[in-house]
Amino acid sequence: MEYRSIHCPYCGLELQVPVGIEQIVCMYCARPIDIKKLLSPTAAESDGGKQLQNALALLDPALFRFEKEQKAFNRTEYSDSFASYSSRLQPALEALQGAGETDCQDFAQAVLSDMADYWKSCKIRSSKSSRFFSYRMMLTVYFIPSLHDSSIPEAAAVLSAFLKLWNSKYPKEPLSAASFQKINSGWRKKGCYITSAVCRTLHKPDNCIELQALRRFRDSWLLRQPYGTILVREYYIFAPFIAEAINASGQAASVYLRLWKMFIFPCVQDAVSGNNERCFKRYTMMMFQLERQYLS
Repeated sequence: MEYRSIHCPYCGLELQVPVGIEQIVCMYCARPIDIKKLLSPTAAESDGGKQLQNALALLDPALFRFEKEQKAFNRTEYSDSFASYSSRLQPALEALQGAGETDCQDFAQAVLSDMADYWKSCKIRSSKSSRFFSYRMMLTVYFIPSLHDSSIPEAAAVLSAFLKLWNSKYPKEPLSAASFQKINSGWRKKGCYITSAVCRTLHKPDNCIELQALRRFRDSWLLRQPYGTILVREYYIFAPFIAEAINASGQAASVYLRLWKMFIFPCVQDAVSGNNERCFKRYTMMMFQLERQYLS
């Protein structure tokens, strides 16, 4: 069998490929390679493949481990932590300047593939696990706004491709674009959270018995569960975006009334009767449906 020598466009290492093979997976970085595309005259004449290779080489894997960032996501440290994260991502984005749409898509795919490999090494097997929720939240508050706010045009293409890939792979845990300013404003002012927005629509005060019951459920039961803190933090990140989208839909009153009847009032009944597990399941189902409708 005759072989030809190529270099992986992602990790840059040399591979020996049988002549006539059009698709392979790199034995070093485990990323799929389109041999036909790689060896086409168009690819050979352009430097796009080289740009992609350089960009990936400059991408620090620690950016997607979020070890420091998880500890720094709080009111006092988030701003500086985000600035540091963005500056570390910047060299890879600068290397992509002038690259085509395909390279931006391949960059996004490489990032997602690296994440998947990391999850396997950490034994994160389910998108329902608390560690996956935490990881998703870090993407929302660090990686995504870093791309969103970047002045480099290719960053927008990477973000678009990444969100499309993620939401296709994890349709039950969708992600959407958000800026640093929008996320950071949540520390400075009270967001329009869904349950409160529903109660205001029904002309209920902030200290109504329904909201008090749900707050007791949160503080006395949910926050004591292994996954509780992560889920509450996630809610405070995503809920204002969802409420904002509902308010802009022109159908806010009818949407909030439906949420009250289908989810929130039954949750209140569960919380009052002490059926915490059922209350939790109802509320997470509501958030799942809202995220799919308004964030994907």
